[in-house]
Amino acid sequence: NIIIFVRIKKKCNYLANFAKNFGFYCFSKLITSKMPTEDYLLKYLEKLSRVIAAMLGFRDSGFPEDALKMADGTYRELLNVDLKELTVEPTEKFSETIRKANYSASILDLLVQLTYETANAFEQNRQSAEAHSFYRKTLELYRLLNEKDKTFSFEREMRIGEINEKLL
Repeated sequence: NIIIFVRIKKKCNYLANFAKNFGFYCFSKLITSKMPTEDYLLKYLEKLSRVIAAMLGFRDSGFPEDALKMADGTYRELLNVDLKELTVEPTEKFSETIRKANYSASILDLLVQLTYETANAFEQNRQSAEAHSFYRKTLELYRLLNEKDKTFSFEREMRIGEINEKLL
């Protein structure tokens, strides 16, 4: 099928009807309606990347509490759940929530990084039970990411092995 982009105005009605009669599809405002969605996704990916970088900075500077506050705000925005609730939430329920949201591989990858950095911040803050909870959630996210993104990642497999060792 050939797609013709036609801005439907009074002057263009003839062209629009002509295209419809010959089996072409006419879309008004198609380009403008798709651009905000793509822009939003790119901006959201950039925002998540900046949050993860900031969390790394706080954690490396010895301020894991600030990293956890940043994570709390991000989880509230992304999943409508605060950090305390997410900490005690079973991994299976967390996995189901993520699966229902049907995030793209790009967002899943950033969410994996976010949960991993959250676990590291808890560990640095000497909260091992919370850290283990988030390490288990990170492993589950890696499993979901591997299902969605079939590309083999050596870095991903190394991180999975590292997390499994921490959970022993």
